[in-house]
Amino acid sequence: MALKILSIPPLIMTGLLIIATGCGEKAVQQNFDEKVVVETVEAVQKEVAIPVHSSGKLSAKLEVKLAFKTGGITDRIYFDEGQTLKKGQLLAQLDLSEINAQVVQARAAFEKALRDLERVKKLYEDNVTTLEQLQNASTALEIAASRVKVAEFNLHYSSIFAPANGKILKRFVEPGELVGGGSPVFLFGSDENDWIVRIGVVDMDIIRLTLGDSASVFFDTYPDIRFSAYISEIAETADPMIGTFEVEVTLDKNEHKLVSGFIAKVDIVPSKREAFYIIPVESLVEGDGKNGFVYTLEKDTGVARKIGVEIGHIFDREIAISSGLKDGDAVIFKGVEYLSDGTQVRASRL
Repeated sequence: MALKILSIPPLIMTGLLIIATGCGEKAVQQNFDEKVVVETVEAVQKEVAIPVHSSGKLSAKLEVKLAFKTGGITDRIYFDEGQTLKKGQLLAQLDLSEINAQVVQARAAFEKALRDLERVKKLYEDNVTTLEQLQNASTALEIAASRVKVAEFNLHYSSIFAPANGKILKRFVEPGELVGGGSPVFLFGSDENDWIVRIGVVDMDIIRLTLGDSASVFFDTYPDIRFSAYISEIAETADPMIGTFEVEVTLDKNEHKLVSGFIAKVDIVPSKREAFYIIPVESLVEGDGKNGFVYTLEKDTGVARKIGVEIGHIFDREIAISSGLKDGDAVIFKGVEYLSDGTQVRASRL
């Protein structure tokens, strides 16, 4: 039986070809639309300074505890907390009855030793006494003179004088109170020197700091004011109790009223700069301490790849990546929430 070959009219054949072509284009368009639309930024290494953050207490550069050299009964207290002082002003004094008696006794002993030496000299000239006796009398005079100096020194430091212009920050003793030698009577702060903030810095940060590095200091008392400052001292050894290194930050001169004890927040900008890849913070999809993950776009295949990176620092809207990226990488920062490793994507901007 012979097969019959159907003859398709040319008009119908043309229609079928149009339908087939349209279906193919629709399938391609559908596949294109199914790709995740992302936006990328090119990874470029930049030299940046990673800030160091810490906090501490404000104090005067010259802030010392003032005390009597000897112990005794406090006789007079002339100033109270918060009062302004001038250098050399008498602040407090012990009852000097006992100390004055010691001075009188020492001076009398010196005068006696001086008379004894003069008498022994004459006897020695007359060959009545020996050279040893003359030498002993001279030594006794020297000892007596030293005792006078000690007694007068103790008398002077039985009174406390202001070491500079400043203020009484704290008073620890009341009149009539018995105090020991060296026990603090006042906490004194000078207003002739700078204001400083001492902060603790960990070992990873201390190696990035140098003297003169600029800093910003903030106080809750002045929430909208930034106080400029700089590093004036850096400790060479760690505090054995807490393991941090002390850094002294000195505030620049300003017109604001500052009080010792203010809690300060300090941001230091090191002069030493380091190389990092700076990318938008939205790029980070996972993070654990210094480790995290981002997606990069393979430009030739259009595939998103999840890669591990090391985080150097997180700024307000950017992240500094220390390793894991290379120059020219297309880092995805929009659309990352829809991605997994190997997802086909379409970049709206490279």
